[in-house]
Amino acid sequence: MLNDIGMSPGEFDAAMHLPHASEDFLTLAMLSVGIDPDSFHTMEFARDHFMSRTCITCPHRHRCHDHMQAFDFESHYRDFCPNKDNFSKLLAKRCDA
Repeated sequence: MLNDIGMSPGEFDAAMHLPHASEDFLTLAMLSVGIDPDSFHTMEFARDHFMSRTCITCPHRHRCHDHMQAFDFESHYRDFCPNKDNFSKLLAKRCDA
């Protein structure tokens, strides 16, 4: 499973020590910015760009959590989220469809 997201066991172990390690912020973030995380295109893109790995190892998980709790992630993620460019590409592809 770790190979599928491009993560080594050591990276996973280190990530489990980050704040809110057990929470799936990627799905919540996608929904917050208007991306359907369940569409085939999104799942394929996320896998190819290792978006889960990026999210799991993100040093800003506490900040992300706070914005998710305040329901304002979509207004602030461009300031800190390492997946911000991936979100932009997914949103652009959605508009192209």
